[in-house]
Amino acid sequence: MPNIIMPHGGTYAEYQAAQEAYVDQLIDKWEFFLGEGTKKHPLKPIDRKLWRQMAIIFENQSIASTMGMKSEQTMTTDVTLPVRYALPIVRDVFPQLIISKIASIQPLPFSSGGTGQVFYLDFLREDVTPNTNLTAPDSDYAFTEENEVPLRIKMTVEAETLTATKDMLAATWSTEVEEDARGALGLNVGAELVSAAGAEILRELEHRMLNEILAGAGAGNVPWAWTVPAATLAKDHYETLHHAFIDAQVLIYNNRFRQADWIICGVNVASYVQKGADFTPIGRMNPPGPQLSGVRLFGERTGFWDLYITPYINTNMAIMGTYPRSVIDTGYVFAPYIPLAAMPLMYADFLPRGDAHEGTYRNVDKWTRNIRTRNAKMMVVSTMYATVTISA
Repeated sequence: MPNIIMPHGGTYAEYQAAQEAYVDQLIDKWEFFLGEGTKKHPLKPIDRKLWRQMAIIFENQSIASTMGMKSEQTMTTDVTLPVRYALPIVRDVFPQLIISKIASIQPLPFSSGGTGQVFYLDFLREDVTPNTNLTAPDSDYAFTEENEVPLRIKMTVEAETLTATKDMLAATWSTEVEEDARGALGLNVGAELVSAAGAEILRELEHRMLNEILAGAGAGNVPWAWTVPAATLAKDHYETLHHAFIDAQVLIYNNRFRQADWIICGVNVASYVQKGADFTPIGRMNPPGPQLSGVRLFGERTGFWDLYITPYINTNMAIMGTYPRSVIDTGYVFAPYIPLAAMPLMYADFLPRGDAHEGTYRNVDKWTRNIRTRNAKMMVVSTMYATVTISA
């Protein structure tokens, strides 16, 4: 790694070494929770590619939870451990988010105070103005005459400073419902509601980030019409949607010199994709497992791309992109700070937003708990993404 000077002082190599040592310690600390758990509490292991990010997230969650209050552990989730209940929610939902696959996860350490730097990689031709990316075609840059000084390239690790923003929901339930559900069903209503609120917050973040990528895709857009031309069989025409995806992939290739790996389809786009001859569906789970993410892998275009379906984006649009090659070789960065924090339990409910006295607590026989998260995110290399729009 070149001796790159970071904006905050020191070199990137020094920063990386310190970060690696810190994360290695956290992996050792949280290995039981990242892996198979314990004999008493067995778990489905998290993909090892996510261990480094998830170890930081677990540590941040653990610290944040000490600021709140402990809760009951009776939950329908398949993760029931002797830990504060927000942590199992984070473990369930975070690895399923599509953003953990298509973007770089760079958690802000708890010591950052909610403002920190994220990093991304680029290689540039240095002796042209403006500097151009090495993936932009140039046939003569390296051409050098006898005894001529060569032109230079450079590797840059760009740093962007991000500040975490907040998402928050409240869960409210009556004492009677809690008593009856616990007595008849063995359920802790408060824990179930907090679990649902936490999962909803994370799905909303996923929704927001996908639409940021859709809106900011910088490689370009390719249109496709679903109206079948005269004298053309419908099945033959639907195959031309594949041509549109190839054209969109070329837009990425021209900008970044790499092929697309995946397509995230709006619901209508997915319906046409499934009609293609080269579509291969993903085997169905039996029985189906919990769908905690709003994005689902539904198949692949054989030899080309992984295919995901989601209601989060415009039904007639699709995003194409590349999987990150490393933590810093990416087009989008998600920087969770406080994954989920359950705030102290209140014996009261409150007046809803829009009321003249909104937020005022009322002395009634109900319970209220707020669930909050803080995170930052940013598109860093928009040309790693292209879009396809379908219409009549």
